[in-house]
Amino acid sequence: MPKREAPAHQRPKQQSKYESKGKNRNSEEDDSSSRGQQQKRQRMERQKQQATGELKLEARKKWEELRRGDLDPEVRKAKMQEMMELIQGRIKEITFKHDMSRVVQTCLKYGSSSQRASIAEELDGTYLELSRSTYGRHILVRLLKYCPKQRRAIIGAFYGHVRKLVRHKDAASVLEECYAVYANAAQRWDLVAEFYGNEFAVFKDGSAEGSLEAVLAAHPQKRATILSALRATVVPLLEKGTVQYSIVHRALLDYIRHADAKERQEVIETMRELVVEILHTREGAQAGMLCLLHGTPKDRKAIVKAMKPYLRKICCEEHGYAVLVEALDCVDDTVFMAKAVLQDVGDMVGELLGDQYGRRVPLYVLAGRNAQYVGSEALRVLAAGDAVRAETSKKDAAQRQRELRASFVGAMAQWVAANARAAVFEPFLSQAVAETLVHDDGAPGAAWAAVRALLAADDETAMRVLTDAVANRVVTTCIKARDAYARDVLEALAADGAGRLRAAACAGAFPVRALLEAPATAQRTRQLLADAAGSIRDAMAGAERKRTFEAILAGL
Repeated sequence: MPKREAPAHQRPKQQSKYESKGKNRNSEEDDSSSRGQQQKRQRMERQKQQATGELKLEARKKWEELRRGDLDPEVRKAKMQEMMELIQGRIKEITFKHDMSRVVQTCLKYGSSSQRASIAEELDGTYLELSRSTYGRHILVRLLKYCPKQRRAIIGAFYGHVRKLVRHKDAASVLEECYAVYANAAQRWDLVAEFYGNEFAVFKDGSAEGSLEAVLAAHPQKRATILSALRATVVPLLEKGTVQYSIVHRALLDYIRHADAKERQEVIETMRELVVEILHTREGAQAGMLCLLHGTPKDRKAIVKAMKPYLRKICCEEHGYAVLVEALDCVDDTVFMAKAVLQDVGDMVGELLGDQYGRRVPLYVLAGRNAQYVGSEALRVLAAGDAVRAETSKKDAAQRQRELRASFVGAMAQWVAANARAAVFEPFLSQAVAETLVHDDGAPGAAWAAVRALLAADDETAMRVLTDAVANRVVTTCIKARDAYARDVLEALAADGAGRLRAAACAGAFPVRALLEAPATAQRTRQLLADAAGSIRDAMAGAERKRTFEAILAGL
């Protein structure tokens, strides 16, 4: 007889494939966890066998507590004392390890001045070695920050080694920290002068000439030697693309300034794509401006194309905007500049005009080398290059400016038309409004209509525009700039029987004075205000500042 199958409730329960996989996974996780714990125990055992093993393990335990941000100051002080008792005298032994470097950094951050000085004293003599260490360099940066008395010794440790350190991937960042943040003028000169040759690397007197110009003026026979040494340092850095440090920017600037035309051109060709990386510092921006000034048309276009993806950032850089201004000042192909630069600047003009530095680029396009808008340092560099520009440029400077303005003023006019109501009362933005209206060579359009509408609005708005310290300058500037604007202003103020004009005159508004001085509106303005002289004198009697009232009365 065939064997009968047992009932379902009596059959042994079989595992599903999912349950089997889950158990296998859990088993694998347990094995992995077990292996991890075993590896951790083995690692700790190996560390204990090292000379500083016990010290490291104990220091890490205390560090975990010491680094907490919510630790009570008194508790932190006690923990810091325990840590110093543990590591004092053995700091050099543990400094160059990743985990212990963090321990020492935390001690420098939270330690007292005496504890910091103790750490610095132990590390004295190892500063150069620390700067080359992947982990030790962070300790050196902390020493520079928290131990002012040690800065001279740290910077002094680099003397004689600058040309090697600037090529080292770890030491270069520490050298830059010293040069850009903590060194005084004499120390910066001693550091950068090492690029000029062995003589400057060896002899340090702390009272050097302070600039390459002064050295060459005092020792013209050393010119060839110095520039050769400078080129030997600068060119390899350019070829490697390691130009992000300000000390390198200083060396680049010195070389471009003093090299002969052929050698300068070779460096500029190498720098085409790198100018965008150096314009965030004063020396780097000036070096970039000189590259544009002395470069060929091909070089200039290559530099501008490299800057195009970063226009917003460059415009808002404290020094970088000047490089863009130099490009606008020397590139003859204004059609190229309009497409590569001004089109994008026009698209973000609202954002740029609100920035301290970003506003300078659009205002330069409108007003040219106006000291009110362009920084004095940038103007000095631009003026110094005029002689070179006259030889290398085929286009007249005034013509170039007109062509650039013509391609850009439309975007500015659109912005003014959309934002005039708020912009005329803002100090920075009102300047952009005034310059746009003054330099818009066409017939008065939507931009002027938006400003005129404010004068033709209700009495309160019109009087606010005429008497506000910022807005009245926009109206006054427009009256002085163009007769058409002056006539429109007078028409708007005389539309209700000259009531607004009289009220503005009694308020001592500058635009009224401008209307009396403008040839196109002087006669009619005097007629409209002929019977208001008494009211103006009464208003002047109670005013603190009387000069504008006096000028208005004199104009009548």
